[in-house]
Amino acid sequence: MKGLKLFTLAFFTYLFLMVCANIFLKEKLYATTLPFHRITTALVVAIIFWGVLVLGYLKTMRFPEWTYWLLIFILSFALPIYGQLAALIVFLISRKYKVFEKYAKFALLGSILSIVILYLLVGVPFFQWGLRFRLVKPLVLFAFLSGVCLTYCKLDWKIKTLTLLVLEILFFLGTFRSLMLLIFFFYVLPYYYKNKLAFKYALAAVPVFLLILYLSGSLETLLTRVGFTFLIFHNIVSVSLPFGFFHGKLLFHSDPRWRVAFMFTLNGRYTYFLFGQPIADFGVLGVIEAYLIGSLLKLSEADERTASVVLATLIYALESGIDGFVLSVLLLFGGIYSKYTSKG
Repeated sequence: MKGLKLFTLAFFTYLFLMVCANIFLKEKLYATTLPFHRITTALVVAIIFWGVLVLGYLKTMRFPEWTYWLLIFILSFALPIYGQLAALIVFLISRKYKVFEKYAKFALLGSILSIVILYLLVGVPFFQWGLRFRLVKPLVLFAFLSGVCLTYCKLDWKIKTLTLLVLEILFFLGTFRSLMLLIFFFYVLPYYYKNKLAFKYALAAVPVFLLILYLSGSLETLLTRVGFTFLIFHNIVSVSLPFGFFHGKLLFHSDPRWRVAFMFTLNGRYTYFLFGQPIADFGVLGVIEAYLIGSLLKLSEADERTASVVLATLIYALESGIDGFVLSVLLLFGGIYSKYTSKG
């Protein structure tokens, strides 16, 4: 129950902050009167979907392994050619080798060097804001790769903490607050699952929070950004019930946050909350996806490393929302790799 408890705490904390921001910072979010009926409806829907996720955790269904691989292959079409190639490579190496256990240190070092090379060749988003969304896909990929490797690496805590700070600085330069949080959870959750979460590990959250606050400009600006995610979510709920708006197209879009922004203003990229995509794609039938996510969280707990990866990904998705890549990570580590690692 450790994963469900921490996820529930994160879920309701974030939901509380979103709703409070919509009420108390309404002048910054709304040009007209506050839509209480939309906020109330979205709040109820979010809690119902959370309840179904909990049901999936408590009444888990494990499907045959090929089912998860098939779903990952189907989701790979969100990024044609490259997605299928990546899915094939992961499938082949996962069948024969304990790839994360064997090569975590090398892949972690490779991820750090790749980010540095990317900045040297293309530029640093912190100094050239226009590069921010141009580099978002490789930065997300390297954040997950380095984060997973950080989870699997057997390093002294001092070296591991130093590695965390290096990664935090690199993603700070990339200007993505959510990736900084993701890396922190990849670092700290293995200690949580091992019951070794001492003060010295949690202390690493202080510089991470300060860097995130610096990127945001102020605490009010950060909370306004949180509130804006809920604004997008309750608009998605209002146009997507009962049977969805995109009918699966959002999950298979190569840039779903741009697609959501295009839906409303034709500009930018908008985060849409954990359950934004299931509702936008499938409406009330999105509860099936919520149930699957809950089951994957439970299945991942066969091993504290896969559990850490799945829980970190879900907490990250509270703001950013689910997409094809995120769901593939959950399927891989919750449905497939947890089974391999639990065998020893």
